[in-house]
Amino acid sequence: MRPLLTRLWERHKNPWSWFMRPLFGVVMFYGAWLQSWPVLLLGVLGLATSWCWFPKPVKVHPWVERFIDVEKAYVTPPWTLAKVSALLAVLVLMIVSLAAFWHRSLQLGLILMFFGGLAKSVWSLKVAGQAGLFAAAFGVFWALLAAVLFFRLP
Repeated sequence: MRPLLTRLWERHKNPWSWFMRPLFGVVMFYGAWLQSWPVLLLGVLGLATSWCWFPKPVKVHPWVERFIDVEKAYVTPPWTLAKVSALLAVLVLMIVSLAAFWHRSLQLGLILMFFGGLAKSVWSLKVAGQAGLFAAAFGVFWALLAAVLFFRLP
C-alpha cells in the first residue's frame, strides 16, 4: 500500500492537480445550490480524487515539493490534537457551507467561502512558509471569487 500512496503523492505535485480542486469546489457548491445529489457528489468525488489523476511532473518546483511534504505530514499519522482539530475544522466548514447553499442562503455560503479561502491561505503560509505561497494563491482566488459574487448580488 505504501508504494501506491507514494506514487499518488508524487502525482499530486502536478500543477493540474491543484487547478482542479477549486473547479470541483465550485461544482460541489453549485450542486448544493441546485439541491442535486448527483452534481454535489460529482464535486465531492472530483475534489477527493483529482489530486492523483495527473502524471507525476517531470520537474517539480522546490516550493511545491516542500508544500506537498507538509500537506502529506498533516493528513497522515501520527495524529495530534492540532492535526485532528484542523481537519475537523475543514470538514465542519465544508458541511456548514454546503448546508448554507442547500438552504439557499447565498450570502452565508459566499461569506463562508470567503473566510475558508482566507483560512486556507493563512494555514498554507503558516505551516509551509514561503513554500505555501503557491497553495495560498488558490485560497486567495477562492476568497476573491466569493467576494466578487457576493458584491454582485442584487
